[in-house]
Amino acid sequence: MKALKNILFFTTQNAHYLKKKWFSLLLLFITPICMIGLFLLLVLQFMTPDEKQRSTLAIVDNDRTEESKILTQLLIMALKGNGHIDITRMSDMEAQQAMERQQITSYVTFPQGLTNDLYAGSPIELPLVGDANKSIENAMIENLLNSMASYIESAQANILTVYEYAKKTPMSTERYNQLVEDIFIDYAIYTVGKNNFLAENTVNNTATTMPRYYYAMSTLFICLTIWLIGFYLLLMREQSQSIQNRLRLLGVTITQTFIAKSVICISGSVLFLIVLYSVMNRWLALALYPLDYWRLLLFVLFYSICVVCLQGIVELLSTNAKMRMLCYVVVTTIIILVSGALLPTIYFPHALQQLLLFTFPYEAFAWMIDITLENRNYANYMSMLVSASLSIALFGLLALYKERRLR
Repeated sequence: MKALKNILFFTTQNAHYLKKKWFSLLLLFITPICMIGLFLLLVLQFMTPDEKQRSTLAIVDNDRTEESKILTQLLIMALKGNGHIDITRMSDMEAQQAMERQQITSYVTFPQGLTNDLYAGSPIELPLVGDANKSIENAMIENLLNSMASYIESAQANILTVYEYAKKTPMSTERYNQLVEDIFIDYAIYTVGKNNFLAENTVNNTATTMPRYYYAMSTLFICLTIWLIGFYLLLMREQSQSIQNRLRLLGVTITQTFIAKSVICISGSVLFLIVLYSVMNRWLALALYPLDYWRLLLFVLFYSICVVCLQGIVELLSTNAKMRMLCYVVVTTIIILVSGALLPTIYFPHALQQLLLFTFPYEAFAWMIDITLENRNYANYMSMLVSASLSIALFGLLALYKERRLR
């Protein structure tokens, strides 16, 4: 009970202290918006794709069988209506010449003997040759081909199953070949009919498909991060050793003052975020349900807890004011870069992308984008909850250790 009274007292004191700093609060609200807005406007000019530039994929069919024609048609139907990739059929020589003249982005070869390998259950390889200067477009096409390969493997499994059962029956070779071909065609038609062949397996880069919306959300995310740091710095006041000793004698702990400071930081930052979002949404016109706002609020709270705890850990570990300020700048920069708000993580090396999946800034920003721009009707809070819990636990252990050393 005494701990709650101490937390409430210091929370009230911090609120009164910020009232006297109204001009600093106004600068804290406006400065990041102007700086980030100008910077992202420059980035947006380079990140917005030219609508006249489209990727072209050529198909080279060296097998020339009914099955290979079905596979090529499957690719064409999967890419039908896509706004970024054109598809055409060429011979091997024509594709090589077109690649040299940079008329196509890449070409895929259906090798001779593809059908025989398909029915024999042998691994299927679809060689892809791409322009080294168009890595993003080639990554999208490569993912598409990997998706097709997975469907081919599924079809092979069905064909081999039929083969095993056919061996036990007095079926003629002609009848068996016809049955296998029918199964392959039916499976291909079923695959195309599902109409989610490309949607589930492409490289999703919202920064280029919806750049204005993406960078509007990234502006909100970066501003939230800077506001959390700014509020914390405004409330950070150096105390003499005698004052600290008196507070300890009164039963005031480091954790209690930190909680009081965190409540004001998170509350003020969320309030600023709501105001900025309300203004920006007049331009964005995002149609979100009330449940979506609650989901976003939960992710914002979990993310804010992680950031504030990280600031508290820096404060505990660093005793020098200049070194502490440098640490805050470095931590803020790392958080923003890791999240993908400034530069989408799709442009990072693949190995680094896999590591970023386990960081709380990436997790928080990715879910915010998914809820607002990808129309997700569900949310997984477990990763953010674990990150927030670990942050709180780590700060609590460091604070307890420091209090014992001061006794």
